Amino acid sequence: MDVFEAMSTCRAMRYLEPDPVDDELIEQIITAATWAPSPGNSQGRDFVVVKDADKKRRIGDAIEAVMARPVAAMERPDRTHRLMLDGTAHLIETLKSCPVLILVCGKAVYPYAAPRESFVWSSIYPAAQNLIVAARALGLGTVFTTFQGTAEPTIRETLSIPDDVHIGCVIPVGWPGKKFGPLKRVGYDSVVHVDEWRGDLRTYPPTYDE
Repeated sequence: MDVFEAMSTCRAMRYLEPDPVDDELIEQIITAATWAPSPGNSQGRDFVVVKDADKKRRIGDAIEAVMARPVAAMERPDRTHRLMLDGTAHLIETLKSCPVLILVCGKAVYPYAAPRESFVWSSIYPAAQNLIVAARALGLGTVFTTFQGTAEPTIRETLSIPDDVHIGCVIPVGWPGKKFGPLKRVGYDSVVHVDEWRGDLRTYPPTYDE
């Protein structure tokens, strides 16, 4: 699978099978994540791989306790939003049974003489994207989440993550429970400004033809 196919079919996979994922595959996708750029090649990011069933249960229960009811109550005005929110609700409910959770974390390490917090995220998010695309190329499903924001104290305690380490995202990893397919994104002409700003090219939230 070439990189363009992997990227253009890399759906947020909120339905994951509970079957185990080999450690070799996890090593492959994290190695791919380390190839991502970072400020000054500082590489101030780390990956916490959670496989222990009890730790996943504690994290999943804490997130579900906060998020399940609000997500269930969110409006679903069209098919796209319904599928997304139904999938999110399912993921929240089954997070504890996902084979692997990967937390992409980072520390303020750059510039070395006076590290700035703003540089942390430009280390974390490119690495997370590399990881997700690499997983797709190997047939694995993932979804980028910021669930940690709803249960950060529990997550830090469960995984012994110190306070000076930022938790950038939680990425569930597993074999897909649904099919991959083409992504829904706005087109080229809706995002590109050539030589000058062309004004607002689209509305929010984005709309798509069904």
